[in-house]
Amino acid sequence: MNPHDRERFWSDRASELLAWRTPWEKACPDTFTSPSGWFKGAAIDVCANCLDRHVDAGRDDVPALIWQGEPENQAVVHTYGALLDQVRRAAVVLAGLGVSKGCVVGLSLPALPELVVATLALARLGAVHLTFPAGLSPAVVSERMAACGAMLFITADGYFKAGRAVPIIQPEGGPRRVVVRRTSQAPESLREGDLWWHELMEAHAVVPALPGAVHGADDPLFILYTSGSSGHPKGVVHAAGGFLAGCAHSARHAFGVGPGMTMWCLSEPGWIMNMAYALYAPLCLGATTLLYEGSPLHPKPDRLWRIAQKHQVATLITTPALTGQLMREGEAWPAGRDLPALKLIVSVGEKLTPENRQWLARAVGKGRAPVVDTWGQTETGGVLMLSGSRGGLTPLPGVEASMNLQGHLALDAPWPSMASALVGQRLEAGSSYDTGDLVQTTPDGAFVILGRAGIAGADLPVAAVEAAVAAHSCVAEAAAVGSGDTVVVYVTLRAEAGEPFGLEEDLERAVRAEVEEFAGTLCIRVVEELPKTRSGKIARQALRGAAEGRMGDTSALADPSVLASLLEDPGKLF
Repeated sequence: MNPHDRERFWSDRASELLAWRTPWEKACPDTFTSPSGWFKGAAIDVCANCLDRHVDAGRDDVPALIWQGEPENQAVVHTYGALLDQVRRAAVVLAGLGVSKGCVVGLSLPALPELVVATLALARLGAVHLTFPAGLSPAVVSERMAACGAMLFITADGYFKAGRAVPIIQPEGGPRRVVVRRTSQAPESLREGDLWWHELMEAHAVVPALPGAVHGADDPLFILYTSGSSGHPKGVVHAAGGFLAGCAHSARHAFGVGPGMTMWCLSEPGWIMNMAYALYAPLCLGATTLLYEGSPLHPKPDRLWRIAQKHQVATLITTPALTGQLMREGEAWPAGRDLPALKLIVSVGEKLTPENRQWLARAVGKGRAPVVDTWGQTETGGVLMLSGSRGGLTPLPGVEASMNLQGHLALDAPWPSMASALVGQRLEAGSSYDTGDLVQTTPDGAFVILGRAGIAGADLPVAAVEAAVAAHSCVAEAAAVGSGDTVVVYVTLRAEAGEPFGLEEDLERAVRAEVEEFAGTLCIRVVEELPKTRSGKIARQALRGAAEGRMGDTSALADPSVLASLLEDPGKLF
């Protein structure tokens, strides 16, 4: 795409999807040397795009947010009008605590309505939200808030998961805290001077119709840290105009998001896919977003399907890790629920295996809802590539990609939702963006993601070995890592597998038949659970360390005990 066509394309998309306060002088930067140059000179009210404009259009009684707590009887529907009222009140509360345009505020909340209210209230003030996943270690939270200069921290006393109240351990010291009361069990880590969210909100029952802050298109909107699956986590800054335009474009084109539909993104709060597709994109496009607080398996493994049926979910966004977890529980659970409203199933995060895809299409989609795989990163601001009917991934309109000389996926032209800066680091300029993902191309020009460079192994066909193992009907999840001339594959099994006789021979034959170039040593270990990052990605760096008998850095893991158990008991060896 030449610069003129690129300028026209993104100008048209941004004008169609968003309401701008001030038009731009130039929509697109010409090169990666000016990554923050999107919609130069433009101004936008982010919160008004998500709320006010829908209310002004007479949609104040339309559901904007459905919240389902883990206890079955706890469900709340917020209309656009009611959500706007809550956000205005919260903005007044936060302004009274000294929050203003450009301030950085830490935000660590589970999937509660207050997460959406606080995020949009900060956007309404022009503040920057530094959003963390719930459960991140207090030391890491403190370190990152200090690095970003956070002046306030909004958190909760806990949340409910698997039938019990889980406290959120708070960091010591740091900025002043506002705490959402969820479990009514004040953790010991709460300190004198902490403020309760509900008390502050109750003190502002009636507020004036305050206008939202106007962002310059280049103004920072939020900061997210990467999961660390490919190395040390990075703090990624996204700008207001570019991020909102990019995520609205991907949600509309890739997922068909618009008014009258309910969208449920199962990615956990604190990760880019949740930020884009559970919060900003659905509300910006006038849809209804669903949040669920608890465990996908509680009280029974059909919980997700009961919620989807109850709330008439049209677009379901899941992850391969969650799909593998559900597959392990067996197909009978989703088979017992009919989901007539479901129109599309989307997988984000890691590559979706053909087996995962077939299971979702058969067991969940019932042959009516197609399943699509996607590709994106925290740095990209959401999904940039989508699977097609002929296999592989193709870039969304406006996204230009290629395979570079290193065999990595490269993005050859800027796109709106690209990172505008990195915390404490320089954003490298160049002629393209090297994603760090190994890739192959298909004859029709699609891309097949093989895995992260430096993780998949040097000269070993690790990704192909993993795919061959994952294709077996007994396998729920597979993760392969290279070590020397050996490929170690960690495997979890489906509930229907039982104790399959001869599985080791079957997997060995499958690998040797499918991966003709593989002449190394194959080691397969069946385990109960795979270590994952907090974004739900399988932690292959950690698995490679386990294969070599070392623990390594566990700061990015959701549950380090899973990795520790692999070192103590590596699993059944075939």
